[in-house]
Amino acid sequence: MTTIQRVWRLKNTLLNLLASRCSVCGHVTYPPKMRCPVCGSRELREESLPREGEVLSYTIIRVPAKGFEDFTPLIIALIKLGDAKVLAEVVDVKPEEVSVGMRVVATVRRTAQTIDGGVPYVIKFKPLRS
Repeated sequence: MTTIQRVWRLKNTLLNLLASRCSVCGHVTYPPKMRCPVCGSRELREESLPREGEVLSYTIIRVPAKGFEDFTPLIIALIKLGDAKVLAEVVDVKPEEVSVGMRVVATVRRTAQTIDGGVPYVIKFKPLRS
């Protein structure tokens, strides 16, 4: 769990899907970092990720951690957004309907309560319906 103050400080980065791209090796990291996790360079530039992506892999959590009991089953997916890979929750879909290759789009939803009682909103993904 986190605090509402931390969520508030990170809200623009998280809600706008801002990432960092390394000018040396090209690696894209979300959320952005101060140093490239691949080559260690500090030569990073900020860029926006696309809001639509594809599920690369996923898991379904049926026995949640404390504080997430109201969110089960919880579908967590590795989602490809342009050159980045993002780990996020998939919503508005039944667990048996999720699949590798499924197209998803970013949406803003509430999440679990913080340790100081706040209920922040974060980016989650929902199926992209044609």
